[in-house]
Amino acid sequence: MRQGAIILLHAILFIIAIHTPVFAQSSLDSLLRTLPETCKLLMQQRGWPSLSIAIVLDQKIIYSQAFGYADVDKKIPATTNTIYRVASMTKLFNATMLMQLAERGKVNLNDPLIKYIPAYKPKYLPNTGPTTLRQLATHTSGLHVDAAQGFWHYFSNFEWVVSKGKEKIVWGVMKNDLLSTLDKVEIEYTPNMYPHYSNFGFQLLGIALENAAHEPFEKYIKSNILDPLDMRNSDFSLNDEQQNRFAVGYTYLEPDFQRYRAPDWDLSILKYSGGLYSTPEDIARFISFQFRDQSNNDQKILSGDGLRFMHTPQTMRSPESHDTYGIGWAVYEYEGHQVMGHGGGHWGFGSKVEILPDLKLGVVAMTNCNYPQGYLGPDKDLTRIIIEKFIPILEAKKTEPAFNPRNVDLQKYSGRYTVPGDYAHADVQVRDDTLCFSLVEKPQFNAAILPVGLHRFCFAVDPEKNPMFRFSTDDSGKVVNLEFLEFRFKKK
Repeated sequence: MRQGAIILLHAILFIIAIHTPVFAQSSLDSLLRTLPETCKLLMQQRGWPSLSIAIVLDQKIIYSQAFGYADVDKKIPATTNTIYRVASMTKLFNATMLMQLAERGKVNLNDPLIKYIPAYKPKYLPNTGPTTLRQLATHTSGLHVDAAQGFWHYFSNFEWVVSKGKEKIVWGVMKNDLLSTLDKVEIEYTPNMYPHYSNFGFQLLGIALENAAHEPFEKYIKSNILDPLDMRNSDFSLNDEQQNRFAVGYTYLEPDFQRYRAPDWDLSILKYSGGLYSTPEDIARFISFQFRDQSNNDQKILSGDGLRFMHTPQTMRSPESHDTYGIGWAVYEYEGHQVMGHGGGHWGFGSKVEILPDLKLGVVAMTNCNYPQGYLGPDKDLTRIIIEKFIPILEAKKTEPAFNPRNVDLQKYSGRYTVPGDYAHADVQVRDDTLCFSLVEKPQFNAAILPVGLHRFCFAVDPEKNPMFRFSTDDSGKVVNLEFLEFRFKKK
């Protein structure tokens, strides 16, 4: 009797084990508890004054923390509300503006740039067509990394480093000065092939888009992207209260990596390619938006199609970096997953964002320093370390227990559904704890249906359990559509 009881106990334990989710919350909690140690260690190795990170899982910020000092001299600690310059991460918002205007019919991605900037009359390579908005957004225009006038900005950067901060920085050219010289531009690389990163290209894109929108670039970004996403600490200028939360930027110079206060920025034309201020939590909201790419996405910013298009590689893979580009996003493979990312770095600041769309995981990191003689900012190091830790846990989520029909809330599926155009109508109702499907135009067709998977139902009389009925939900989990016989019914 005792032996039988032991055998039964083992059987019960085995059943519990195979039905216990590998994706246990404790595993995620344990990982999050180790992150401060990881961040502090990397800060110590790199000498970052501060580090602020945020981690997103689908629509939720699951971790947000700041370390170190926003102002080293005054010993002002960095917080999750500390504001940083995100530098080139700004290009993601420029690219989003492009897709918005395309969806609204204001521009076409294949429009020639000269349509919006008539002064743009470059010297093209033989047998190449005009520069397009798509080429600018994917770094395949063939333009140099910066405008020719930008040489003196680069040279003054060099002098600032050599003089240990004594020389003044010559900043980028003004917009009108740039426009007056666009007939002298030369295309350096064959367009529509490998991506060649170009700040100049995104500056031209920003100017073109504000001309198409008939609204200043920074005003459009704020009212059409930042505000709808509740990114309240993000803008191209700071008010007095925000200025008090703005981190002091530092530059570390070789050979001893002595710390210098970084020069203040004078953005001019650089605003289009790197002028945004933000916080990791605000960028985390932008990351969550990237995961709202379902066809029933009701966001006013971009449709699901628009988001998916931005995430789709548009270029050949670069032989140097092995990256390709979507619209604004760098796209690459890692451990069997597509990764999208973008970095930013300039005097006094460094930033990095990486996301895994299939796992709906995103990481953003910012710091208030830069190393002009050797990049030691939060590029792929910290974000990749964090991603590596999350991948096995999130992959294990796929081994959660089998679908249990007893746990299905049938009531959420009840309602009237209609084929667009009012060609057919269906009623779904709960009767005697069973979901029933009927056609209004053919009331004799009234069948009980049973759950066989997530939002999947079969006819109760079907021994093969074929999922003939497929429901879909919006981001909040509300049922919005029903597919039957390959036709989509929308819920009233």
